[in-house]
Amino acid sequence: MGDEWFEYDGDLGETERRFVEALRIRAAHWRASPLDSRVDPPDADLPLIASLDLSDPVAHCVLMTLGVHLDGRTLRGDEVHNQLFTLPDEPTKLAFAATGEPEELATRAANWFDATLRRPVVRCEWTLTRQIHLFADTGEIVGDGDGRRFCSPGQLDRMAATGRLDGGRWVDAGGFRQPDLVVRVR
Repeated sequence: MGDEWFEYDGDLGETERRFVEALRIRAAHWRASPLDSRVDPPDADLPLIASLDLSDPVAHCVLMTLGVHLDGRTLRGDEVHNQLFTLPDEPTKLAFAATGEPEELATRAANWFDATLRRPVVRCEWTLTRQIHLFADTGEIVGDGDGRRFCSPGQLDRMAATGRLDGGRWVDAGGFRQPDLVVRVR
């Protein structure tokens, strides 16, 4: 990858090119690094896909991959599979859809990516056990990584639903002891 947002190889049609160029202009103003973004031109099975990774550089892990699928005048965005870049069968809370001209859709995609990149993320660590990443503003678990193996999915979902962060301190962990450390990731 280069040092610009949403780089791609190959040829794009007029609609896709207009979308990507408008998206790149908007992304140039983001404070995050462009190194984890990409564009996959459409092929026989998938439409154009623009994606980026939400990462924790200290823990050296990708927390989730966000992506948008552009199919003509229709845009759908959500957390995508980190290798196949497919949308989930059931939309997540992050999902959105829009229709319009390529530049309008690029603005919607850029606003969605930027809003998600701006959300605060913290890493809760328990010494010698595990760590999970949460959006600090809602307590939602970021991605489905190691956290799902820390305890049963039901317990972890209940913790995310009832736990909250207050000034970087765990207040109500829904039956879990306080983390040994809460680190602001972004």
